[in-house]
Amino acid sequence: MTIKAPKTVQTENWQGYKNPVWHKKDKKNVTILYNMIERRKSFFLRAYMERNGYNYVDLGDHVKEDVQFGREWGTRMQCNPIYFTAGAIIRNLLRIEKETGLSKEKIVNDYVFLGGGGQCGPCRYGMYPQEYMKVANSAGFKDFRFLIFNSDIIQDPPIPKEAAFQFDVGFKVNFMLSFILADFMHIAECALRPYAMDKEAALKTITQCEEMILETFKSKLYLFKLPGVLRKVGKILAAVPRKDIKLPQIFITGEIFANMAHNDGNYNLRRFIMDEGGEVLPGIFSQRGSYEGWRRIKEAERKIQYAASPKEKRYWQIYSFRQKISYNLVKKAYAWLEKAIDPKQFGGKSEMHDVAELAKIGDEHYNTLIFGGEGNIEIGEAIYYQDKIDGFVSVKPFGCMPSSGVSDGVQSKIIGMYPHLNFLSIETSGDNEVNILSRVSMMLFKAKQRMKEREMGVKPVVDASNLDIITTCRE
Repeated sequence: MTIKAPKTVQTENWQGYKNPVWHKKDKKNVTILYNMIERRKSFFLRAYMERNGYNYVDLGDHVKEDVQFGREWGTRMQCNPIYFTAGAIIRNLLRIEKETGLSKEKIVNDYVFLGGGGQCGPCRYGMYPQEYMKVANSAGFKDFRFLIFNSDIIQDPPIPKEAAFQFDVGFKVNFMLSFILADFMHIAECALRPYAMDKEAALKTITQCEEMILETFKSKLYLFKLPGVLRKVGKILAAVPRKDIKLPQIFITGEIFANMAHNDGNYNLRRFIMDEGGEVLPGIFSQRGSYEGWRRIKEAERKIQYAASPKEKRYWQIYSFRQKISYNLVKKAYAWLEKAIDPKQFGGKSEMHDVAELAKIGDEHYNTLIFGGEGNIEIGEAIYYQDKIDGFVSVKPFGCMPSSGVSDGVQSKIIGMYPHLNFLSIETSGDNEVNILSRVSMMLFKAKQRMKEREMGVKPVVDASNLDIITTCRE
């Protein structure tokens, strides 16, 4: 038997897909495609695009079809956040091809995609950008360009000077303000949707307020004008007629996409609960931004402590300094704009927890330095809210390593400590919606009972015999 040599022999390691630079000279000829977890985040980013003269298409919310496109073109056995985000890219590229009649080569020349780098968990560091490129190349859009940014105040690695889009401090500040403004509109929906006398009219009012804020944000003087328009918006929202009723309060936490998609990416979970007779505490993206900064500061402190050389130590000291700027900037910007809109006047719950304090609360049960998903923060939230709310939901993508380790593992110990905590852990996969929402309905039924018990002054009974059933991840 003769063994034939392969026609091609790989002599070098695969270095990934190409991501050509979008040059300044082509700025006017190229359109930016983008979306950011949910509609409101990308909606307010339009202001930056228009102020800086970019052609853009806001892809808006994720839809159910995205996960199917992601599974078809993407790598097998991944979580649904990457299927949704990568799938949205392919769905829209194929839509553009069909609607415009442009060739794939022309689309590659005329469009780029802007998005984050998927920095939310240890199982996805660096995977999102390569998966974006993989699905685009697999679908025939060879060397399609991606603009990938990280959450640091300064982009690392830096973008080439000849690039048409710079992830400079100006962009990072505008991105931060975009998700803070989106947070306040989300807070308004959580406050008004379940309580408004006319739900549709209330939602229409929120949409009108979004447009008012966007128009102001488009101004070059937005830093001076935003507080004024937010004060107007706060008064408009406060005038929405509300029902004088009490509803059970539900808190939702978990992996960032599954928790805060507010669309088909997580079965519109918060809206489902609100429409079924519950009040959901808002999922505040700004707090997640605060957690990212805090987490990176903690990581840098360890790197400084165990640095192998003065040069390495100096690098991490600078890195820590930059992260402290980011961390404090998010907190101060949020507090500044929160004061202007004053969510309390329309029933909004805008409290942003100190992530360091939450870490202290949960540190006994989950090591503070184990990061991924919501990590130790979710444990702290469960303990903090155990006697303050009627239902606690931990939501994560199917197969998510860090979130499963928390909500399916350590949280079992927390439930043993606080058995009155109406806790529900669910996994999102992009399908199986009926089964998931039926479980949420059962949790909500228990929450309504829990609320009545609290109103009657019935104190929860803590079963101390369960405290040592499950070991913790402290070591």
